[in-house]
Amino acid sequence: MNILFNDIIQCSDAPWELKSPALSDVLSTNGEIEIKLDKPRKLNAVGLGNCDGNVVIKLYTKSDYFTETINPVENGLYMLPQILNDITLIKITAVKIGRFAAGYACNIPTAVMKEPSYKSTSEPRITLSGQVIPGRGGYNYKTLHLDSRYKITREIMAEIDAGYKYIGMGYPFFIDFEDEAYKLPFTKLYATETKQLSMTFQSGVRRFLYSRSFEFEERF
Repeated sequence: MNILFNDIIQCSDAPWELKSPALSDVLSTNGEIEIKLDKPRKLNAVGLGNCDGNVVIKLYTKSDYFTETINPVENGLYMLPQILNDITLIKITAVKIGRFAAGYACNIPTAVMKEPSYKSTSEPRITLSGQVIPGRGGYNYKTLHLDSRYKITREIMAEIDAGYKYIGMGYPFFIDFEDEAYKLPFTKLYATETKQLSMTFQSGVRRFLYSRSFEFEERF
């Protein structure tokens, strides 16, 4: 999987709607949104949530710029064709966007066994005659359990450390599962990790390699 641990947009002058962890905080615009980063940054992916139509993204260095057009059919992480260094300015053209994230996405290989689930928070009631009375409210969501054995490197741990201010505040992750698409019913996810407020890693080899189980729950 590819996962964004350190969202550099949180360290920018982006509008609050693009930084908010709730995708219902939507920024509607017919023009271009300009985002200035706090310093030159490296990135290879963007996270898009609750968008309408194509999103055109222009990424600027001091001497050059790159353009990428994405049609986000799912909330989640979208990988760019290359790693871009020294990005200082980002311009976005979109009709509606709930959250925009960017940064260096980490690739973490996972075990062959996957556990996707479909769940609901609804609380239906069964009558004495066996009838179902639907519960009021509630929502449906996806979960996914993955296991990574000794694939978390020093570089990945540095990204987790850099982004932990917001990880520890419960901000959902943008994730891409293209590498696992042959075994999963979805390829993108915007989700929290059930133990992200207290992340523990296991080491059992002499090199700097750690293991961890991930239990993701979709957020909106």
